[in-house]
Amino acid sequence: MSPDIAPVAARVWPGRVLRDVLAWLPMLALLLLHPALQARPPDWHVLGPVLIGLLAWMVAVYGNHLGLVPRLFDQGRYGAYFGALVGWVLVLHAAVRGLEWVLFPKEYLATKALWYQPGLNLFGQMLLALPFLFMWRAVTQRRDAQRNQVLAQEQQLRLLEAQVNPHFLFNTLNSLYALSLTQSPRTPDLLLALAELMRYQLESTRRPQVPLVEELDYLRSYAQLQEMRLGPRCPVQVELPTEAEAAGHTIAPLLLLALVENAFTHGTRRASGSFVHLRLALAGGRLTLMLRNALPPAAQAQSGTGTGLPNTRQRLALLYPGRHHLHAAPAANEFQTDLAIDL
Repeated sequence: MSPDIAPVAARVWPGRVLRDVLAWLPMLALLLLHPALQARPPDWHVLGPVLIGLLAWMVAVYGNHLGLVPRLFDQGRYGAYFGALVGWVLVLHAAVRGLEWVLFPKEYLATKALWYQPGLNLFGQMLLALPFLFMWRAVTQRRDAQRNQVLAQEQQLRLLEAQVNPHFLFNTLNSLYALSLTQSPRTPDLLLALAELMRYQLESTRRPQVPLVEELDYLRSYAQLQEMRLGPRCPVQVELPTEAEAAGHTIAPLLLLALVENAFTHGTRRASGSFVHLRLALAGGRLTLMLRNALPPAAQAQSGTGTGLPNTRQRLALLYPGRHHLHAAPAANEFQTDLAIDL
């Protein structure tokens, strides 16, 4: 069994065993109450054929469920399935009658006139068991579909995060390259700050949720890095909740990064008049983000095809369905981004 299949089988088989135990346990309990078993010593000549019949019932049901149904009925071969079912009944009928003749000849002679038993009983029992099989399969298929949907959502989130991280790194490295050309003394500090940010990115994406305090520290460091890079030509204002206000809250990692990064990317393209204002507030478990940045020059307004905003919309839809509101649109003299999340 392959490593991928083994964990799945380990989860499926305990449920099937429990299902079968619950199905057969009442029949075994009734068997224990049989008068032949209460006698001392137990009358096995009476109980024996009952045990053979119960064993034949189990073999008939499992043979039908595990062999005939998946190989014929599920394939739409209904005529072949009915023929195989009749053949399976005849085989079991002959086997049961043969065991009764060998082990309990008196009982065999007593029931010999009933030539249609136990075949007719087995046929009816298999038909009665079919609805329970289909009911169980419907439940398991629905559960598997839900699990596959969750796995698909997780895979989509990983892809979206993989798009965000290189986007940030690409933009920051471009800025560091420009500073290195001028041999700026700020370059080592920026490289150290970038290393700390990348460390957090690598660690945070391994967790579905991170403390809000850590995410705010990351945004604060990111904004400081951008402020150091841009200098006085682009005023940066940052207002974040205090550590005491954010304590006890969690958030999906790097969820706000793409929005903040877009503000710095597009709000700093002007030679003059660039600005970025970031404000985060927290009240009653509701996190509110307000971003304002300068509009890029008209010649550059349609030049980008960034993935930050679409990715954020998708992540919000997957992680906070019905618990968020995002509005991002240009206004008269600025680009406005407003986000509210119920954490």
